[in-house]
Amino acid sequence: MHCGRRLLTSGIRLLCGRQQRLLSVSNHVVKSSLPDVEIPDIAVPDYVWQNIDQWPDKVAVECGVTGRRYRYAEMRKLCRRFAASLRRAGLQPGDTLTIVMPNTAEWPIVLLGAMEAGLVVSTANPHYTAGEITRQLRDSQPKAIVIFSAILPTVQEAIKLSGTQSKPLIVIAPGLETASDIPVGTVDLRQMLQDGVDTSGVRFAGPIDDIVALPYSSGTTGLPKGVILSHRNIVSNVAQLNGRHEIRHTEPALGLQQDVVPAVLPFYHIYGLTIVLLGKLAHGCKVVTLPKFEPKSFFKLLDQHQATVLYAAPPLVLFLASHPGVLPKYLQSLRHVFFGAAPLGRLDVERFLKRVPPSTNILQGSYGMTETSALISAMVKGSSKYESVGGPMPNTEIKVVDLETGSSLAARQTGEICMRGPQVMKGYFNRPGDTAEIIDSEGWLHTGDLGYYDEEGHFYVVDRLKELIKVKGFQVAPAELEEILRSHPDIDDAAVVGVPDDRAGEVPRAFVVPARPGVSEEDVKQFVAAKLSEHKQLKGGVKFLTSIPKSPSGKILRRELKGVL
Repeated sequence: MHCGRRLLTSGIRLLCGRQQRLLSVSNHVVKSSLPDVEIPDIAVPDYVWQNIDQWPDKVAVECGVTGRRYRYAEMRKLCRRFAASLRRAGLQPGDTLTIVMPNTAEWPIVLLGAMEAGLVVSTANPHYTAGEITRQLRDSQPKAIVIFSAILPTVQEAIKLSGTQSKPLIVIAPGLETASDIPVGTVDLRQMLQDGVDTSGVRFAGPIDDIVALPYSSGTTGLPKGVILSHRNIVSNVAQLNGRHEIRHTEPALGLQQDVVPAVLPFYHIYGLTIVLLGKLAHGCKVVTLPKFEPKSFFKLLDQHQATVLYAAPPLVLFLASHPGVLPKYLQSLRHVFFGAAPLGRLDVERFLKRVPPSTNILQGSYGMTETSALISAMVKGSSKYESVGGPMPNTEIKVVDLETGSSLAARQTGEICMRGPQVMKGYFNRPGDTAEIIDSEGWLHTGDLGYYDEEGHFYVVDRLKELIKVKGFQVAPAELEEILRSHPDIDDAAVVGVPDDRAGEVPRAFVVPARPGVSEEDVKQFVAAKLSEHKQLKGGVKFLTSIPKSPSGKILRRELKGVL
C-alpha cells in the first residue's frame, strides 16, 4: 500500500480464556472460518450513508486543530452540493479528481462528493515535491485538484512539469489558518458547498464495478502505479471489516455511546482511507482529524475527545509506549486499539500494554495492500498467535505457492502468499502487463511476500520478494531513488536498499559508484533531499562502492548489498 503493502505483521494479547478459532483449510487453500458477509450491490457513498437516519445529529467529522465539525445529516447535504457543483463546473462521470491534502474535516466531503458525482478520486501525499506529484498527474490526467492554498505553488509547478494540455480546475479547501484569501484562478470549496446549490438529480448511477478510486502503489516493484479500485472493491472490504462482530472494532452509534476515532493515519493512504475513514463513517463513529502527528495536538485530541478506538502505525505505538508526556488520562477511555501499516515487535507491544487500561482490547495482526483495497487478513478476538498476521477476511481465500512450480503448499511450508477475494483491484491503470504479472488467470493476486500458514490457518510473513522499503508504513521504491541518484553528475551508478530502523521500521540506504573522487556522503544526501519528500531521504546513509553487484540480466542483487551493510 503507498499503504502500501503489508498493513501489519505480528500479533498481540487479546481476551484470555477464549477458545482459539480454527480456520478452514482445504486443498492447501485457507478460507476464513467466519461466514462470508453479504456484499451490498451499492456504490461507496450509498454504503456510507445507508444508516444515516439512525444518527443524523451525531458529529461525523471534527478537525482536531480548528474545531470545524460536521454532523452526519449536514455532511450528507454538503457532499451532494459538492457533487452538483463539480458537474456544473463541467466535470463528467469518469473524470479524475486528485486530492492533495492532509487530513481535515472537509476531506471526506470532497471524497464522497466526488464519488457521488461519478468521478474517480486519486490521492497524493501533500508533502510530495513537485517532481513526485508530476509523475502521478501525468499518468492520471486529473480534471480537478483539491488542495490547501499553501500547497498551490508546488501543485502549479507539478502541472507545468507534467506537460498536460488541459489545465485542471484548482479547488482551494479551508486550511488550518483562521482565514485565507483564495488565489486568483482557483475556486473556493466553500462557495461550492453553499446553500442554494441545486442538488436535484445528483446521485451516482453507474455500475458498481466502475472505477471509483485511483491510489498509487509501487506494487511488488518499480515506480508507483495507479491502482484501479471499483465501488465493489471498496464496499467489499469495508463490509468484510464491519460485517461481523468477531472482527469489528466499533459498535454502531445507536444509543448514547458513539465511538470516537482519532484520524492520524493519512486519508491519502489506503489504510487511513478505507479502514479509518470510510469504515468508521459507515458505522456512525465520530472521526477526529489531525493534519499531521504532533505530540501537543495529539495529546489535546485524546484528552478533549476521550478517544475510544485508536488505529495506529508502529511509530505512534512506540511513541505512546515510551514518551514521558503520555499521561494515564489520555488513554483511559480506549476500548479498542488496532495496530497496522507495518511490523511491530513483541517487546514494543508489551511496553504499550502497560500504559492502557486492562480492559482495552488490543488487536495486532493483519495484512493487506493497496491492491486489495486494504485488508487481506486480520486477527480475530480470542487469538493468541502473537507472530501471526491472522487469518483470511470473510469472502477471502489465501494460499502459499512454491516459487518454482507454482503448486499450492501445505502448512509450515514457505512460499509466495497469494490471495483471492472481492476486494482485489481491477488492475493497474493503463498497465495491462503489470496487471498480468500480479493477478493470474484464475484471479489469484500474487503479493510478492514470502510466508507460510500453520495448521489452524494463521499466516506468517517472513520475507518480501518485492524490493520496496517501508518507512513508517509508507512505500519507498528503490527504483525512484536510484533514478535520482544516477542523475547526479558525479555518480556513475547506484542502488538502494532498506535497512532496519528502530523508529521508522526501515530507512533507505544508498550504495553509490562515484564518477570522480571526492564525492561526499553529505553531497549525495543533500542532492536527494532537494528532490524527494522527507520519508524518502537517505537516513540509512550512503556507502561508496567500485561497482554495484548485478545479475547477468542486469538486475541489482540487493541481497548481496544487504550482506555488506
